This record gives sequence, C-alpha cells and structure tokens, in this order.
Amino acid sequence: MSGTTRDGRSVAGALSRVLGTGSRDDFEQLLTEDVHWHGEDDAECHGRATAGQFFSEIIGQGSLVVDDVDDVDIHDHRGADGVSGSADSSGPSAAQLRVSVTLVPHDRSARPHRHRLDLTIRDGLISRIVQAAAPPRIEVLHVDDCRNHEELLPRLRALLADHAIDADLVTIRVGSADAADRLRFLGSPTVRVNGRDVDLTAADRTGYGLQCRLYRAPDGTVAGAPSDAMILDALVDTSPAGTAVRAIHAGDLSTLRRVLDSDPDLARGPLADLGGRSLLHVATDWPGHFPNVADTIALLIAAGAHPDAPGPGPHPETPLHWAASSDDVAAIDALLDGGANIDAPGAVIAGGTPMADATAFGQWAAARRLLEGGARTNLWEAATLGLLPRVREALDHEAPTAQDITHAFWGACHGSAPDTAAALLAAGADINWVGWDDLTPLDAAHRSGAPEHLITWLQEHGATSATRPPG
Repeated sequence: MSGTTRDGRSVAGALSRVLGTGSRDDFEQLLTEDVHWHGEDDAECHGRATAGQFFSEIIGQGSLVVDDVDDVDIHDHRGADGVSGSADSSGPSAAQLRVSVTLVPHDRSARPHRHRLDLTIRDGLISRIVQAAAPPRIEVLHVDDCRNHEELLPRLRALLADHAIDADLVTIRVGSADAADRLRFLGSPTVRVNGRDVDLTAADRTGYGLQCRLYRAPDGTVAGAPSDAMILDALVDTSPAGTAVRAIHAGDLSTLRRVLDSDPDLARGPLADLGGRSLLHVATDWPGHFPNVADTIALLIAAGAHPDAPGPGPHPETPLHWAASSDDVAAIDALLDGGANIDAPGAVIAGGTPMADATAFGQWAAARRLLEGGARTNLWEAATLGLLPRVREALDHEAPTAQDITHAFWGACHGSAPDTAAALLAAGADINWVGWDDLTPLDAAHRSGAPEHLITWLQEHGATSATRPPG
C-alpha cells in the first residue's frame, strides 16, 4: 500500500481481514447502504444486502487473498447504463483504492484467478466496486545459494514479451528454513502464477527447504528451471485454449466438448498460447495419466486432431512419443486406436520411435504395450527388453559394429535383461564402457533396481562402477 488516505487505509486493512475470514456480515459492515457493484462479466448489483449475497457466492467458490492495495485516481466510474456515479466522485470525504485479489478455488484442479477491484470510499465505507480481470501475478521464489533464477528471469521476461502477456512479475528471496516452510518453498527457483506452482506435480509435495530445485521435461531431461511450455500453461486462464487445457487435466469431457464445438480449430493445430503444442500433446504431457485420458484423446481426434502431429522444438515428437515417455498405457492405446503411427520418427533419443523414448527412460509398461502393438525394435531396444531371439538375429544377420554391441549390452543392463546381456558380452561387448549419464553397465543395473543375480553375474565377469566405491 502506498500513500492511501486515512479512510482508504482503514478500509483496506478491514477488507483484508474480512476477505481472510470470509464473513458476509463483516463484509456488509464495510459497505454503504446504496453500494453499487459492477461485476467483471457486466453483472451489476445494488444495495448492501445484494452485494453481501454476491460476496458470499464468490467466497463459496474459494478463498480470496489480497495481493496489493494502492491509491489511484479513478476519474469516472460509469456503470453499464452509462450513468456516472457522481455521488462518489473524489472529494474531501472520498478515497479511491485499487485492490488486487486472487481467488484460490476450493477445487484444487481449478486455476486461481486474479481480480482487480476499483473501490470508491465515501465517509469511511465502500460505496462503489468496479470489478475487472487483473493481470496474472508471477512470483519467482529463490535462495542466494542457488543462482538458477538469474538465468530464468531474462528468459521469463522475453517469454512474456514474445507472447504479449501482461503480468506482474515479483521476485521473492527466501532467507530461512522457517520462511521456506511458511511459503511452501520446494526449492530455487519456484515459479507460481496467482499463487499456484507452475509444476502440476508440486501440489502434493512437502519437501520444503533452502535448496536448488530440478524440473523434469516430457522428454525425460532435467533442468534447473521450469520450461517455457510449463510457464505458458500456468499463464493460460480464461482463453478457449486455457479452458481446454484445464478440461483435459481434469478429465472434464463436457467442457472440452463445448469448447471444441465453439472453436474447432483448437483441436487441429499447434497453438501459440501453448508454446506450439497441440491439445493431444497436452493430454499426453508429463506426468500423464490424466483422468479420462482415453476418452479425451478419442474426443480430440474426432474433432480433427492429427494423432501424429509433431511437437514443438528441435525434436518433432508425436503425442505417442510423449505418452511413451509418461508410461501412460491408456493414452498409448487411445492414440493407436485413433490411427497414430506406432513407429513415428522424431524422438529426443536419436530421432527414434516412441519405443526409443520408452526404453531409454525406463518406461517399461509403455514399452511392453508398444511391443504388443507391433512396434519395431532395433538392437538396443531389443536388448533392453530382453528379446533374445531378436538380439541373436541382429548379431547373426545385421552385422552390428563393436560399438553397437557395447551400447546394446549397456541397454540390457539398464533393462535388467540378463539373457540378452550374456549374449552381447559373448559377442564382444565392453563390460566397463562408461555410457549414458556417465554410468557403466553395472551402474545402470544398480540404478534400475536389477535383480541381485544380474549384479552378481556382472561383478563375476569383471564389471566395475564409475560412481560406486568398491566393496
């Protein structure tokens, strides 16, 4: 709050307390008898009791949190009928306040929504409320010992500029363990839009503390800040694309059907509001497993979504690639039923098929379902899945290089497949090659939770670790 009048300061403080308690009676005590409330959707109400009822309906949807209060010069409060509120014009006994509030819904699947309330204060009471949508509030919480937010902030500002998004950007330094607990701080940087973490998986996590934070992308890679797509998703609010995203995440088929009926192009192409992703990519995005995902995918394809639409960025992964990366078997089945190419290229793993993503990221349920559906496998994928006949065929007839054999051996250990590992070691694989993630085959087996007999077999044949001390 900056520079408000005495009446303004008094009402602002009382309003903050009332919004916190949600008391209709206390709210009505702040209003003049002839108060006029002009709503965000052009609805109007007049009188203290009617405004109190409107307030109780809003509080029924969620809790209201005051973000900011400022005194402003609001010259003209014209209602929908074009009549100026002349009785409320600024004067010796009047104050004008702008209050930004966030409605945090009781339904955790719904997004918080920011409102701007322009208040006219007359003789210490609110005589007029003009409600409008407020720009989203983006908070970047960080700690001094982790500098990832310094790279994030210029990228975030550029993202807002590129997409013409008007938002209030606030940085918050978290300086103590108590503050981390109070702010539900999962690590630096934490990014919230209207008080909600941009990472949908954060809602049920409680590992608060003064630490760096990692974010996993749909392709399995890990970064020290949220992706542009994750931030854009959180910023989408009331647009048709945003409504569709929320419906997909909630499994709300009736809302999704209504939005697609009103704007069929939403299903058909990449959407700038979503960072170039399609709605099918939204339905299969990490972490996947959204409610009613099979019906959602069927609805999108029926509405014109292409099951093999390429994703954004340098790797044109299809929705099936993303479903495989999320180990989402229901989504895989629905995409295949809708005509998706089971062997589509474009994976982040060597430009390969969805099988490449599933095996590389250890998404074994997805890999098995793709295999059941007729997906092709190369030597590495076959070794990882323990397909001994396929591995022997490749060794006998496809003339793999020594490097191919060593890579496949590493994959067999990663996939806990002892029979294919033995065949590849006999074919000349390097048992101690340091491969992906700087792991040897023994390390890969340990990381995957391989059975003890595979670990013992590797050690008996001279396997060593790049990361584990001997003994």
